[in-house]
Amino acid sequence: MELLSYESLIRRLKELDEEASLRFDSADRLSLIIVGGSALILMEYISRATHDIDAMEASQQLQDLLQDYDINMNVQTYTDNFPYNYLDRVEPLPIKGKIIDFYTASLEDIVIAKLHSYRDKDFEDVCSPQVLEALDWEKLHFIATSDDEAKASSMNEFRHGEFLSRFQEYEERYRP
Repeated sequence: MELLSYESLIRRLKELDEEASLRFDSADRLSLIIVGGSALILMEYISRATHDIDAMEASQQLQDLLQDYDINMNVQTYTDNFPYNYLDRVEPLPIKGKIIDFYTASLEDIVIAKLHSYRDKDFEDVCSPQVLEALDWEKLHFIATSDDEAKASSMNEFRHGEFLSRFQEYEERYRP
């Protein structure tokens, strides 16, 4: 599997859109919500490459095509890492699809999901200078601490407590 840079991610998504437009003769727009490192790359906050594209949501019609384009829906297993209302904050990507509208979770929601992870790569991503500078720290704090957001999606109190501890350390160290 090749490593995907910004350019190859864009190319891959455009190829998916092209194939979808040939397969589906529909006036309905399809959607794909990208998360994780691939979202941060596409948002131009980090410059590393990735092995795949993590998608949290995709139109049903696209499901059979995703694997051919290294789009991974297994991230849905970690849905509790994403704040409860993350769909309210998705952001469109500037990719003009013929049939697919491409989105990412908000930067703040991605940071929260990555802080739930204990992988070094995820922590490095959220500590990049571009991410730290672009964050809306007030929004991040609200989403992380509100009962209706990160807490509402947590599997249990213990897991939420672990996240809050990690978030507080991150905020104390990096918030301007």
